[in-house]
Amino acid sequence: ATLKSGVQKKTFSILVTTLAAILHQYRQAAYLKQEKRPSQPFFQLLAKLETLQELEPRLQAIVDATHKFIGASRTRGYWFEPQQRLFWHRVANGSHNRQAYASQAPALSELSASGYQEFYQALSCGDVIIVGQDTCSHSESVIEPLTQGFDKPSLMVAPILMQKDLLGFLVVEANQVRRWSVPEKRYLTAAAQVVSLGMPMSALQERVADLEANHQLSVGIAQSIHGDRDWQSVMARCADQLIATLEIDGLLVLIPDLECGGFEVGYQHHGTQSKPTQDTWRSLHDIDWQLLTRQTAPVCIENLDNDLKLRAWRPQFLRMGMQAAMAYNLSPGQAPEGILLVTDSNTRRWNQVQQNSLQSVGRQIGLVLHQWFLQRQAQQHSQMHDTLQWGLRNLQRTFDVAQLEQAATHHISQLLRLPLVALIVWENNQKEARLASSVIRNKQFAAKESPPILVNNDAVINWAIQTDGVIQLEFEDLPDVTRQWLRCPPHSQLLVVALRTSPEHTLNGVIVLADEGDRRFSDQQMNMLAVLVQQLAWCRRHLLLTHRLHDKRSQLTELNWYKHHHMDDIRRQVRESRRQLSNLKQQPGMGDQPYFHAVESRLAGMEKELLRLTGRERWAMASDPRKVPLVGLLNRLMKRVQTQVQKKQLWTQVHCDSNLALQGEMQKIEFVLYELISTACRRSPARGRVDIWSRPLDQQWLELSITDDGAVDEAIITLLNQGHRQDHLAESPLDRPPGLNLAICQSLMHRLGGEFILEKLDDNRIRSSVMFPMNQPTNPLIP
Repeated sequence: ATLKSGVQKKTFSILVTTLAAILHQYRQAAYLKQEKRPSQPFFQLLAKLETLQELEPRLQAIVDATHKFIGASRTRGYWFEPQQRLFWHRVANGSHNRQAYASQAPALSELSASGYQEFYQALSCGDVIIVGQDTCSHSESVIEPLTQGFDKPSLMVAPILMQKDLLGFLVVEANQVRRWSVPEKRYLTAAAQVVSLGMPMSALQERVADLEANHQLSVGIAQSIHGDRDWQSVMARCADQLIATLEIDGLLVLIPDLECGGFEVGYQHHGTQSKPTQDTWRSLHDIDWQLLTRQTAPVCIENLDNDLKLRAWRPQFLRMGMQAAMAYNLSPGQAPEGILLVTDSNTRRWNQVQQNSLQSVGRQIGLVLHQWFLQRQAQQHSQMHDTLQWGLRNLQRTFDVAQLEQAATHHISQLLRLPLVALIVWENNQKEARLASSVIRNKQFAAKESPPILVNNDAVINWAIQTDGVIQLEFEDLPDVTRQWLRCPPHSQLLVVALRTSPEHTLNGVIVLADEGDRRFSDQQMNMLAVLVQQLAWCRRHLLLTHRLHDKRSQLTELNWYKHHHMDDIRRQVRESRRQLSNLKQQPGMGDQPYFHAVESRLAGMEKELLRLTGRERWAMASDPRKVPLVGLLNRLMKRVQTQVQKKQLWTQVHCDSNLALQGEMQKIEFVLYELISTACRRSPARGRVDIWSRPLDQQWLELSITDDGAVDEAIITLLNQGHRQDHLAESPLDRPPGLNLAICQSLMHRLGGEFILEKLDDNRIRSSVMFPMNQPTNPLIP
């Protein structure tokens, strides 16, 4: 039939809507009747548990209630034995009925934690494991051994945890493949939690007793620490109490070896089942080092075969016969100053109470270790300070360069306990370096002088010159040229330091230190090395400079002695010539000749000048003030250089408009001016031009300038303008003519109160300017 009117259509719509609502309510009611609601059965279980005091009946009631609610084929409870690390079958549904229990014998009476390692770790983390129709909560590594062990297609497992300690698990088994609902999973999880919450008073009292024992242990250790300052004695008391409390076989304290890497055994205590270790323990991998640094709780190893933590120490554990261990960082949250390690010869689980015990005791031992570490560090600082002072005093008391070099290398080798220390030195501008001193304490290391060490080609020398501070290298980084004179074992490390003094000084030495690759140098040792090398550099430079100046002074003194004796002989010859001239004048007709008077007067002046030089100025210059006209001075200068001017056909001109009278050390100033004019003539090209300019600067000062067309080394001009030598050991253009002559002129003018400047003009001409006072009343040569 068709609905024609609007009223019919509306009525039909209302009927359909009402019918749909009634059907929905009916289906909802049917679904609620079928859905499992765990609240009521769980409340009934809790009411029943209030009447039960012992653990066994409680477990039986929980397993039966769980089996009844879930409706599985079988429900069981397994308990964990931490010493043997295995789960043993403790209870099953209906086990109070012997006949029913006998028909449901357990598929597995024991599960080893080692055999089910992934399953065991998942339970320890509090995971609920589900295996059902199209559902697997975990990976195959967890599920497959479990299904094979129980031989059931569907399982549901919930861990029993108490204060993070795994007590066991509840397992629900199904003979057919089935889907586990969310209420069933929640009920099983809650039932497992009720097991731990409903632990009987006896178990709780055991935990309280353990906590009280741990407290007494910490108090006893604290009293031992307070009453005994000896590290070994304190550790012996701590070890005895801790071994008795934790029932362990061994206890060690490992201390990081900052120099050689790895760990050294600071203390160890072993029982009958474990063996002592004398080895240096390896360095930990970065992930284990970070784990110890960041984690405040102990790092636990329950089974050495299945656990990858602290893998670098596995060889030591095996040699000691250990299978389980706990490691605690004695400075939690920081890089370890020490590690407290307890070991057991059997596999075992370390429960939370045991971890707390180790952590509590570790804090006490950490304080002792830190105090002992500070005391040892203070002793090391004191020893190093005394040794450093001894070395510096010996360096300063050595007056021979070779002895200084040998003493320094021996001192550094002894102080840092190095198998090789070598000192490589070279002279300035020398192409080859030499092995000045070496100390070798290990035959695997060697340093030799052949083949020659080339300064420009050797990598070690050039790296040291270019780097300020200590350079750390590996032996494999060195090129073949360096390995020809330096031999080290593979993977050795080297420290290279240049002998630096002032930045202006030229480097002429490098010290090379070598050791095994695992050696670690502390910041204090590196700073001490830098101080020693710097002191060696300054002492060596001081001795070299002193020896050079002493040799130079000896040479100049010998030259001065020779020249004075030579002038004495010339003065004797002049005196003899005057006597012969006097005898010649007495002959008839010879006394009135003016020529003889002029020669006699000149000889008398020469004898007087030689007498002054060999008498008053034998070992030092003396004051000889004279008054000289400026024009006469310039005429004499030009007359003395006339030979050079004519030889090179130079054009010379003297620009002087005044005839001043100069008063002072004019003879010395005249020698300086002659040196400058003669030098200008020598460096001028043929047919060049030399001008001498004279001008008063004021009433007291006069300037004489010589300009020429010659060429001068730019380095000479720069060094003269600096006013002082920056490095007296370095080769300099001022050590040889013409730089030496110009430097003497400048030094002498400064001594006389004047100034000498050598410069290059914009038109590339060279100007030598001398400024000096026209009147010098005092003696500037006498200090």
